[in-house]
Parts: sequence; structure tokens; C-alpha cells
Amino acid sequence: MRFYDIQIFYPPDANGKPGALYRQYSSLRNGVFNPGCLMVEFDLLRFGESTPKGQSSITLWGISPQEMQQARQDMFGMTIKMWVGMSKGLPLANPSQRGLVLEGIIWQVLGNWQGTELRLDLIVMPGAVSSTNPAPLAPINLTVPWNKGIKLSVALTQCFQTMGGGYSFSISISDRLINNFNSDMFCGSLGELATKLKTLSKGIIKDRNYSGVEISMVNGKEIRVFDNDFGSHQDKDSKKSASYRSKNPVQIDFKDLIGQPTWVQFGTVSVPCVMRSDIQVGDYIRMPKKLRPMIQASSYSQFRDDSAFTGDFLVSSVRLLGNSRQPDANSWITVLEAHPAGGLVTT
Repeated sequence: MRFYDIQIFYPPDANGKPGALYRQYSSLRNGVFNPGCLMVEFDLLRFGESTPKGQSSITLWGISPQEMQQARQDMFGMTIKMWVGMSKGLPLANPSQRGLVLEGIIWQVLGNWQGTELRLDLIVMPGAVSSTNPAPLAPINLTVPWNKGIKLSVALTQCFQTMGGGYSFSISISDRLINNFNSDMFCGSLGELATKLKTLSKGIIKDRNYSGVEISMVNGKEIRVFDNDFGSHQDKDSKKSASYRSKNPVQIDFKDLIGQPTWVQFGTVSVPCVMRSDIQVGDYIRMPKKLRPMIQASSYSQFRDDSAFTGDFLVSSVRLLGNSRQPDANSWITVLEAHPAGGLVTT
């Protein structure tokens, strides 16, 4: 069955202690599917910070007028966590793929009442926000002391250690990224920092297939920094390293696919899957193994059970789209965008 669990918390106190639970909406009660649960719709985005794509949105249908009015007054600035996936109940459901998909700050709360239908729209800002300014979109203070002869990984470690806010981080980038002049970067957001690092890193390492440094947020609390120069990584054996992820891709089974993967632009393939939480930007996926040569569309349907794509791909963005009541399979999906793991060779 379709699973969701939305938990909303009061803002942290002045000492950074997490707030208490304010409200919870879930499709399960004591591990059993609740057929009377609220209908939820959502559009959740995961992306590389160098190419931001906007905020995530969640819609709750069927709330009471009192709850809607109270939510509009109180929820601004609260912390929200959301778990989605599949629970037991359907033959092909895989409960192990469900988990946390979003942790962020509620930026806007919009209530709407039309006839007998009441809904609450939440605009959520995932990722790092200021730990001192209560405004959800307050700039964060990022200072990167990247001086002459210093590795970029060392400078970023010093930056994130002084960032505050309770964020963890993993840095898996090339040791060849060494500055040849003193340069302190001052940024007010992760997006600004990621854009600068992408340009600077590709200016230092001019290899044909080098992707540059990318930054992504893992469920709102872990900052992931990575590139594809695996031979120059120090943390090759760490399970959080980009090198380890490239050698241990997530296997996509044929039954996980909702539709046929397809090219959406040069070097980028779109892969629609059943709703799942276990794939992040920077992860590697392995397409289903090719069982037989590609069959033409005019062939009998029993022979068209194979994907046109095989091999390993690097995930560049993840989009989770859901409507808990809509019956068709396309209403509860995870759309992955990825490019071939070996990098692109252009002429």
C-alpha cells in the first residue's frame, strides 16, 4: 500500500534543541494501513545545489476549518519531516525502500476552502538555513578559507565545521584541487557556494570527462560534496565516499520501473520508478540486466519485458511525485535523472 508519514515540529529553541512534535499525519496506525487517512499530494525535489530547482510542496486534503486556521497562523518556520514509500499489502511492494525523503523548514502555509473541500498547501525549503536568524530564508554564513597550496577538501572541512545548525557533511573530492593563490570565499547559501566551486574546480582540472565539484543535501541534514576524480580521492574505502558509491550502485529491478527510461536531453536519461526513498543525488544506479536484444514495439507483449538501457548511471536529480488516492501507477513515483557513469566524451 502507499505509505506516507508527515511529522511537523516546533522550531528549535535558542540553544538549538529540537522542538516538540506539533502534528502528525500518517497512512499507518500501529503498523496497519488506515483507509480513512487524509489524501496527500506532494512534489519533492532533490538536486545539485549548483543548479537549484526551487522548493518542495505538500498538500493535505480533508483537514478541519479550525486546523486550517491554526496551521496558517502557527506553522510558518516550523520543521517538517516526511517519510514515503510502499508498505506491505501489494504483491510487488517493497517496504525496505521506504524512508525519510524530506527534512526542511515550512516557508509558506496556504489554506483553501472551496465548497466542502478544505486543503492546506505547505511550501517547504529543504537544506541549510540560518541557525541564528529565525527567518526560514535567512542567509547562512559560509566562509571558505581556500588559500595558496591548500586542498579544497581541507578548506571545505573548516567551513562546514564552523557552520553550525547541526548539519553533518561528507566530502569526497579530488586532492588535485589545490589553489595557487589566496582566496577566501564568502557565501550566503549553499547554492552560491556550489556554483562557484563547480566553475573553479573545472578550471583547475581540465580532464575531458571531469564533472566538477557538486554539492547536494541528503534529506535536509547531510551536506554531500563529491566529484568523479576517484583516483585522487583520499576516502576511497569509506562507505560515504563517491568512489564507494560508484563501485556499489543501487540495482534497479525491472519490476521497479513504472515506464520505459528515456533520454530527456543530451547525456541525461529519465527513469520513472515506484516511490522510493533510498536514492540520492550523487548515488549510482544500475539498470536492469539485458535479458535479450531489444524487441520491436510490434512484437507480442510477452516479449517486451526488458529495459532499453543497461549499465551504471550517476543520479543528478530526484523528483518524488505523489497523490495517495489517485489509483493509477503514475501517481506514486520517483523520477530519477541520471547520466552515464563513465562521463561524456564530446568532440
